[in-house]
Order: sequence, then structure tokens, then C-alpha cells
Amino acid sequence: MVVASGISVFEYLVGSWQMSQTVVSNLCGAKGKALDLAVREARVQALREAQLLLVSYMGLSLQIPDMFPQQGRSGRAIIVDALLADPNANANSLAEQLPELLSQLAARFANDGLPEVIAPAISELGLRTLQRANRSLLQPGFRSILAALDTLTTNRQIAAAIPHMPTFDPEECNGRRMQTGTALGPFMALSGFPAGDESITKVYYSDAPQRSHQDRESLHTSLRTTVQFLHSALFEIVNRLIRSGADERTLVIQLSLRTLATNALRSGMQVDFTKVVDDGFADNLAFVWMRLSEPFTNDARLTRLARVDPDWVTMRALRSVADGGLNDDQSHISTYWRELTRIDADKEQIDAYLEQRLRDQMSSDGGFIPDCFFTTAVALHLGLVSTIARYIDMMKQIGRFKNEIERVRNSPGTLTPAQRANLPLVMQRWESQLQDMKREKCAMDAQMLDPRRLICAMVFYRFVICFLLRQVDAQGVFPQQAFTMPAENGDVNAAEKWRMLPEFLIEDATEFVVFVTTYAPDVLTDSTAQVGDDGLRMFDDILPLFIVTFLARPKLIRNPYLKAKLVDILHYLTYRDPREDDDYVDTLGGNIPGNIRLHPSIQQFQANLDNNTLARAYLVPALVRFYVDIEQTGSSSQFYEKFQTRYYIARTLRALWARAPRYVEVTRRFFMQSGLGTSEATTTGSTRRDQRIIEEFVTRLMTDTTYLLDESLSKLAVIRDIEKRQPTAEAPAAE
Repeated sequence: MVVASGISVFEYLVGSWQMSQTVVSNLCGAKGKALDLAVREARVQALREAQLLLVSYMGLSLQIPDMFPQQGRSGRAIIVDALLADPNANANSLAEQLPELLSQLAARFANDGLPEVIAPAISELGLRTLQRANRSLLQPGFRSILAALDTLTTNRQIAAAIPHMPTFDPEECNGRRMQTGTALGPFMALSGFPAGDESITKVYYSDAPQRSHQDRESLHTSLRTTVQFLHSALFEIVNRLIRSGADERTLVIQLSLRTLATNALRSGMQVDFTKVVDDGFADNLAFVWMRLSEPFTNDARLTRLARVDPDWVTMRALRSVADGGLNDDQSHISTYWRELTRIDADKEQIDAYLEQRLRDQMSSDGGFIPDCFFTTAVALHLGLVSTIARYIDMMKQIGRFKNEIERVRNSPGTLTPAQRANLPLVMQRWESQLQDMKREKCAMDAQMLDPRRLICAMVFYRFVICFLLRQVDAQGVFPQQAFTMPAENGDVNAAEKWRMLPEFLIEDATEFVVFVTTYAPDVLTDSTAQVGDDGLRMFDDILPLFIVTFLARPKLIRNPYLKAKLVDILHYLTYRDPREDDDYVDTLGGNIPGNIRLHPSIQQFQANLDNNTLARAYLVPALVRFYVDIEQTGSSSQFYEKFQTRYYIARTLRALWARAPRYVEVTRRFFMQSGLGTSEATTTGSTRRDQRIIEEFVTRLMTDTTYLLDESLSKLAVIRDIEKRQPTAEAPAAE
């Protein structure tokens, strides 16, 4: 074979294939009608055989690049250039003929190393994605990248080959390297978050803090539309891989679980982002899995909830593929799931339970639904929920920084002469830093407050909460039948699987609802988020039941902070206008806004509580009981942490009492029945326990009142000292 100088062998083969393809098209078209049918078919057959030979050599040159002399453009570059080119720009171009070439390559190497044939092209496409012009959502290049990957995965044989590529999930990649060293990593790293694309804050939101709210919303809408396109494209690509076969589905799930396991540090307090994937990657992965879970989470009656095995961790996450599980060869997946904090079990109990279950030699392959459920749950745990925590922390930092600037600006007399001399320069630098922080917040607002993202997560957490309720339902059949409140002590054997569930399932559901309630309450009552038949709507039915159940049966959850989060939700959604509450603790210095307006969701939630039979019976005794129980949290700062929770309980009780006399009657009956020697299931079920709770409630109330009064009196001396040190208005005149 003689190849012209400067032209690679692959380019020569492609050119020859294109010429043969053009001749075949002519023979099969109008130009070939004049030929005898037998002659035409013979010529087409000969050309097809020639094409098969050309395609074979093309595939071999991709599998073994050094098989031929290396000159000119590589085969992987030629294919990627054609994928990125406009197929309508030139007739008979490789871009136009590429789908046919890919089909022939896939058919020829289907059982002869197709993963190795297609891997170079996908690796090259990934490298192009990492280029600055292609990785920014503000530039059009990323759309061509996604369209190219879409073209490849549209071919079912290629889609089935991708999970088997050596670069799909290489063993040496973990942590941060998952977004650059794996085949799909660069595409998943495309991001609308400022950490993934600095031009979003420096260019797109450069003057956002000075713009009006309407202008900022317009900017948000445009960026959200782009991110929606990104999410949809990534979902279609991953969905094709999963649907290409059972083995391929397992490999995709393994990649996702291993990626999440090796990036577990994302959920920590102090995150080193040089070691974990960024927010954009984690968000994309979580959203793809949320979309994959929609067929069963969007079900109005949740008919497939029973297919989710609460023992999935031991049945799937801790077992190897050979034993019917999903664990990887390096055991990253099993290590992560084994070390997770459980709802109500210590390490010794966890180890004993897991070892026993693993010895049972049982496997539970409930199909895709349980795998998808737990993968989505942990993807949201390390993605959206972790980002929410940092988003809230960022807003607190901005608030503290603004207050510090105002304090220094309004109190120059407290500074030394040298500090006052440098004050203008320092204030200028601080104001610049504050503007940078505000630009970053605007960019984060576009993602974190996106109704589409929050509604999708709300639908999924509806399924999570119903799954949790099913595990503690006295009959174990919820939601197919009405929920039955479990007994105070419960069935120890039946509750074993419950105690071993990962704690983050409850934690994330509560954290997410608290976030939405505080920053995006419109999502709570959105018709799309309220998916479900009567009795199974998230905001109207499921959320009140969730809160009441786990407050009324506190032994179900060991962590007091999780129960405190339930009180937070109650407080926010039963919030009472301070102008109507004579016991409101005024933290605004008497400056309660006159135009305060409560969100409609508050009134709706209170109506939901009124209509909920279990809430009417259990809620008030549960709040009184938790007022006592929060005394001991196990933390070194437990003495101070209890005050906010107790304040929220007091505010919630006052709101309930003011709303309906029935809550006053329930409270009176609870305090009276223990004195009469009777007890109901709506309390603790034991007269002795009820009496102890009431006695401790009164004791805690008096103790807290005494302590807070002493603290208030002690602060009077501090206030007086500050007033003495502040310069008086007459001081300058006296000088």
C-alpha cells in the first residue's frame, strides 16, 4: 500500500472508504438504474467486500496505532473532527457519511474488540472537552461535544461497548481524577457552577450585584436553560449505556458508586476540592440518576416501593459481582457503605450484623429499582445536599463580612490612629472582596434555587420518606394501606433492618426540606412536586406524617440532631406573625417590619396538620417529650444547643394553641391523664413515663428560665462597660 507523503494510513483508508461509499450510493440510486440488476448487485457486493476490508484495517489502526507508520493526522483525531463538523456543510463529507462508517465499524468489531476500537475516539473527545473553549457553558463548543457523544451512543453496539472500554473505569482513578481520567468524566465535569467555570462569575455575573432583581432573574433563566440542555444530554447518553444490556448496566452502576465512594470527603465540614470532584460534576451525576429514577418515583401510588430492599447494603453493596453484588475489585464501594453511620447501631453491632448477613449466602437482585434508588440517594447526599451546606455557609460568611464592614465604618473611634489612617484603603479592598462574594452568590443562586432541580429532588425525597415510613409502619404495608403508628418499644427483630439503614437517608431528607422551606418555599406547594394521589402528596400528606411519626416515636432515631431538624421544619411551617404573638422574642430591636407577609405554604401546612388524624393526636405530646429529651445530645456543647430547639418547640406549641382549641385540649389531657393514672398510645403508653416527662418538662422549663434570666442580668454590666468606652457626642467639642 502506497500512501502519499503527509497523509496518515487511517486518512488514506477513510478516503478510500468514502469513494467506495459514494460509488455504492450512485449504484443504488438513479445512476445505477440503467445497469442490469445482476451486474449492479455484483458491483455493489464487490464494493461492500472492499469496504469491509477497509473498515477492518481502520479498526486495527485504532486498536494498535503503531501497526502502520505514523504520519499525518491520527485516526482518533479524524473521527472526532468529523463528529464535531457540521454534516450539512459539505455533500459527501466524512461528517455526513460518519453514521454509516460507525455502523460498519460496530458491526465488524462487535465481537472482536469494539471497546478498544471506540476508546481512542472517546478519549480524544474527552480531551477536546477539557479545552477552555469547550468546557464553558457560555461558549457554543460544549454543544458540539455533547452532540458528538450523542452520535456515538445512538449506535446501540457502540453504546454497549463503551462500559467495557479500559478507560471507562480505570483502577488507578479515584477522587478528583474521576472527572478527568475516566471516559465520561470530562463530559460530566461540564458545569454551570462558578467553581467549574470562573467566567460565569467574572463575565456573566460581573455586574449582577448592581442589577435589579428582575435583571438577575433573567440572567438566571438563561443559564438554567443551558444547564437543562446539559442535563438532558447527559441523561440520554447514560440512559443508552444502561439500556444496552444487563452487564453494561452493572458496569455503569459500579462506576457511579465507585466515583461516589472515592469522593466521600465531599460531605465533610472542611472540603479540599483538589482531592474531590467539583460541584458541577457531582450535580450532573445526581441529576442523571434522579432522571433515571423518575419512572418509579413519579408513580402516584408508589406501587414499586416494595421492591426496594432495606438490606440492599449487605445484599448488593458489600458483595462482589460474582456473588450477585456490585462491589468493585478495590473494594471502594464496600468500604464506603460499611463505614456509613447507621440510624441506630454502633460499629460493633454493624459489623456483627453485616458478617452474619454475608454468611447467609443470600443475594437480592430486585432489578434496577433498588440499585437506582440507593445510587440516587448517595449521589444526592454527596452532590446537592453537600452543596446546599456550603451554599448556606457562604451566605453566612457574606452576612458576617457585611456586618464587620459596617461595624468598622460606623465605629472609627475604636481604631488606633494608624488603623484610621489606612481605613479608606482597607475599606476599598473589603468592598471589592464583598462584591466578589456577591457575584459568586448570584452564580450559585442560579443553580441552587433552580425550581426544576429542586422539584426533581422533592419528588425523589417523597419516595425516600415513604420508604422510611414503610420500614416503621406497624403493618409494614404503607403506602398500599394507611399508615399505622408503631408501638413505643416496637418489634426488636423486625426493626433490625431499620436500625442498619444509612443515617443519611433521614438526614438528607430533613436537610433538603429545611432548605426548601427557608429559601424556596414555592417548591413546597408546586403541583409538580405534589405528585401523588390523595393521601400520598408530599407537602399535604407525607411531610406531616413523617414529622409526627419520628417525633412521637423518638427511639426510632438515635441522633438527636435529626429530630431537632424535624422541629425546625415544624417551626418554619407553623410560623406565626410576631405582631400577633405577645410572647415573641424580639431580636430586631423593636423594628418588626410593618409589611411582613407570611408565605401561603404556612397556612396550607397548618391546615394539613389539622386534617391529619395522627398529628392531632400525637404532635403535642411528642413536642413536650422532645423538649425534655433534647437535654442530652451527647455533644460537649449540649448545654447551649438545646435552647434554640426548645425555643422552636415553644413557638410551635403557641402557634398550634392559637390556631385551634383542639390542641389546647390535647395538651390539657396529656398533663391530666398521668395524674389520673391513665396513659394513651398517643403519649408513651406508660403512666410512669408520662409522669416522668411532665415532671422533667416543668423542671427544665424552670431551670432554663432561671439560667436565661441570670445571663440577661449579667450582661447588663457588659453593656454598661461598652457604653462607658464609647466616645460621647460632646467629646469633640470639648477638645
